[in-house]
Amino acid sequence: MKNIFRYLAVPIIWAAIIFFVYSIPGGDIVYKDIWSLFKFDKLVHMGVFALWVNMLIVAFKKQSTSRPLKQNARLIAVSFALAYGGILEFYQSKWFIDRATDPYDFIANTMGAFIGLLVFRIIYGKCAAY
Repeated sequence: MKNIFRYLAVPIIWAAIIFFVYSIPGGDIVYKDIWSLFKFDKLVHMGVFALWVNMLIVAFKKQSTSRPLKQNARLIAVSFALAYGGILEFYQSKWFIDRATDPYDFIANTMGAFIGLLVFRIIYGKCAAY
């Protein structure tokens, strides 16, 4: 079991960073105009979740504790990202100050998860043992 946590440390820290950024009160976010925030915000969502999916896939592939986790790393990583992004987005208006649920953020999270999957495939190849 120690093996799996060794590889999951970085993705877990990244998930905590995502949670922290989601919890920043809306009034503390500085932007010049609403349109610049909208464009940049969605790109950040996509990038953060694309990177996290890659971290999860690598962690799941490197661990040797669970064979099903290793074999289904891509599917599980994307599923985690979709669930986590959805939960954070759904509860953002309930848990965090001056924040609102935004379905477009969830769409950006989802796109980022699939972009991460595509980037992983480009970097490591279609049938990579990694």
